[in-house]
Amino acid sequence: MRTLVLRGRWPALSFRALPVEQPTQRMPLRGPRVQVMAACVGDASDCLALFRQVLREGQWFITEPDEFAGTLAWQRRVLQDFIDRDNCMCFVARRGRNLVGVLTVQGGHLRRMAHVAKLEIFVDDAARGGGVGRMLMHAAVDWAVSHADVSKIGLAVFEDNTRAIAMYTSFGFVVEGRRAGEYREADGSLRSDLLMCLGV
Repeated sequence: MRTLVLRGRWPALSFRALPVEQPTQRMPLRGPRVQVMAACVGDASDCLALFRQVLREGQWFITEPDEFAGTLAWQRRVLQDFIDRDNCMCFVARRGRNLVGVLTVQGGHLRRMAHVAKLEIFVDDAARGGGVGRMLMHAAVDWAVSHADVSKIGLAVFEDNTRAIAMYTSFGFVVEGRRAGEYREADGSLRSDLLMCLGV
C-alpha cells in the first residue's frame, strides 16, 4: 500500500482513505455522504458499468456505445497500471456502495510526455449537479500538485459542454487551443472541441 501526501486541505494519510470537502447544498440531505478515494483493482466492475452507462448517453464522449470494447479483464489491467505508475492516478466517488463518479489522470508513457497527465471524468447522470465532479477535481488537482512527476494536466472537452468548461475554468484550467469540426455526428453535423490545461 502506497501513501499519498497531498498539500493543502489533504493531510498525509493512507492511499485508500482520502477525505473530501463537505457536500454542497445541492446534494441530497438524506442518505450516505459521497466519499472520494483512490481506486483499487476491486473497483473494476463498477467502473466498467459506469463507463458504459455514461457512453450510452451518446453526448459527451467521442466513443459511441457500440464502439466501446472494454472487458472486465481489461479494466482490471487499466486500474493496476494506474496503481503501478507514479504519474497516474484514478479516483472513484461513492455514495454508500454506489459508484457515482470516476476520474483518471494519466501521465504519458514516453519520457518526453511523462510530465503531462491527461484527465477524464465520468459522473453518473443522477449525481450531476451535486458536487461529485468538483470533489473528484479537487482530489485530482491536489494529487498532481503533490507529485513532482506531473507538472501539467491536460484535457479535451466538447466546445458545447459549457457546464464542464465552467467547472474546469473554476479550477484554473485555460484554453490552449480549439479543434474546429473535429468530430462528425451521425446526422452529419460537426462539433468542435477545446484543449484545456492547468500548470501544477
